[in-house]
Amino acid sequence: MKRFLLFLLLASCSKPDDAAQIGKQLELFANYTKAMNHFGVASLYAEDGVSESNITGPKAIQQFLSSNTSLKVEEYLIDAAKPVVNGDSAEQSFVFQKQIRTPQGTSVQLSGRMKVSWVRSSSGRWLIRKLSSASGEQR
Repeated sequence: MKRFLLFLLLASCSKPDDAAQIGKQLELFANYTKAMNHFGVASLYAEDGVSESNITGPKAIQQFLSSNTSLKVEEYLIDAAKPVVNGDSAEQSFVFQKQIRTPQGTSVQLSGRMKVSWVRSSSGRWLIRKLSSASGEQR
């Protein structure tokens, strides 16, 4: 009985931290965005995930992103709030700064606030359910 209780205690202590896992996924999102890795960005979405452009599903998101290759992302920085986890879903907001270069060579600076709804997949991986503009929200 003592061994069983010790096993349960150790199993509960070794459970991965959801907030840290979500943070790593958001970091991947930022890195893939900066590298213009459209496949990588799309792979972070759930099958029913919706992008900020209202495109649904990883395959459609990848196709949409791949069709917009005239802009080059030169910088993509984020400052994220800690996610609020509720079982197999989570909400998070972040502020981003993005510098892009147009086909004409002009450098454009963009910034804003985004909201991410996360969902835990059956494999345990956190995926984006919805990414949307969150203007006016407090972090």
